[in-house]
Formats: sequence, structure tokens, C-alpha cells
Amino acid sequence: MKRIILLSLVSLLFSCGGTTGKYEKVIADFAQTDSRGMKLNMNFKVEKLEDVRRVTVMDSIKIITDNFNTERDKQMASLEKTVSLFTENIEKAKAAYRPSQTMINFYQSSIDKTKEQINVLKETTPEGLERYENRDASDILMIIVRCTYSIDEPITNKRATETFDFFLSPDGTKCYFPRRVKE
Repeated sequence: MKRIILLSLVSLLFSCGGTTGKYEKVIADFAQTDSRGMKLNMNFKVEKLEDVRRVTVMDSIKIITDNFNTERDKQMASLEKTVSLFTENIEKAKAAYRPSQTMINFYQSSIDKTKEQINVLKETTPEGLERYENRDASDILMIIVRCTYSIDEPITNKRATETFDFFLSPDGTKCYFPRRVKE
């Protein structure tokens, strides 16, 4: 009986550190590879490793949609300001001592074209959402892991400690890119 309990505890210990260990190796390989793809031995040591979040299909759709809406709103505001300016110019041209029908027509034409652009912009939808069609909204696309680690700098031979968020594949076996964490 003691043997079964001991075996269970040992297997539990090994299973708990599995993903962290897997992330550690991927991050260590990535951090110790130079821009030419050459592996360096920088005496890599993890100080702290934590899961930040998992990015799902739903998260990705929200990010794309929010970014699109923000950019579209900026463009719409700019176009509406242009319409206002042309409208003011028409009023000034009509109130002039000698109103120029050519200028009034030009401003009106510009207003019409700008309003067309606004209407087209209102009907526009975000690009790139089609790749998420027929996918489960809870599918994990990326794992974000925050890692504080220390390395030996190759040029200065000094020990440096850095903190990065590493963007990993859903299975945690590939690092897409890191982003330095500003403290």
C-alpha cells in the first residue's frame, strides 16, 4: 500500500511541472538563439515563469473587430470634418460679394464624394475574420507566458535579468515572438 501511495506522489510531482518545464525549454532555446539562428550558451536560468493568458478564437475576433472599429471611427471623424469644412466654404462662397457658381459646384461635388466615402466606410467589415469561420470560439490560438530570467551577456560577460512575455503556440512547443515587459 505504501508503495502505491509513493508511486502516486512521484507521478503527481512529475506531472505538475510538465508544462512549465516545456515552456522553460522553448523560452531558453529562443532566448539563447542569435539573429542568425545560432545557439549560444548564455547560462540561462529562469527566475520566475507564469502563465499570463491564453488567446482564444473569440479573443482574436474581438481584437480584430475593436482595432477595425477604432480605425474606422478615426477615418469617419476625419471625413465628417472635411464635409463640415466644405459646407462652411459653400456658405462663404454664397455670401461673397460676387458668388462663384464654379466654386459652389466644386465644394458641393467634394461634399458628395466625401459622403459617398462615409457610406462605403459604414458598410465595410473587418478583413481576416474569414479564417475563424467554422472554428470553436474557445479554441486556443496562443499562450502568453511571462518569464523573468537571467543570462550571461555574450559581449560584456555580465549577468543580466530580463522580463519578457513570450507568445507561444497552442501546444507550447514554439515561440512566435517575445515582447519586453516594461517595469
